Amino acid sequence: MGDNAIIAALGGIKQLGRRVRDPLDMADLIEAGLPRAVMQHLRAHLALTEAELAAALGVSTKTLQRQNARGDSRLTAQQGDRLYRLARITTLAEEVLEDASRAREWLHQPQRGLGSRIPLELIRTEAGAREVEDLLGRIEYGVFS
Repeated sequence: MGDNAIIAALGGIKQLGRRVRDPLDMADLIEAGLPRAVMQHLRAHLALTEAELAAALGVSTKTLQRQNARGDSRLTAQQGDRLYRLARITTLAEEVLEDASRAREWLHQPQRGLGSRIPLELIRTEAGAREVEDLLGRIEYGVFS
């Protein structure tokens, strides 16, 4: 999984507003606040409900609605970091499952390898995200136990 795939999942230069050459550029952009358009792009790509998106970002739907109503143009660093994590896991799932729609479905369904938990719910924490990444790695290499 390359950084370019993650950047594409976030909407590329068009949504990010600038070229991202390396992970340090991305870290700087997240710290400065990702444009809200990036969030909407990834939401549409994953067909997330507003509630699913809010949960992935660690906020309530009311908070997202309030930020939209205020016209906030940028995500907080914490929201951007969580959005980046979601994009990272999404691109890994798309790569391993070799199909974007299969990856979306997989992310929304309970997975036996995760104790029948839903990947989108687990990736709310870094520890959960690592478990999802580990399972995807096992799927990629055919090691399920």
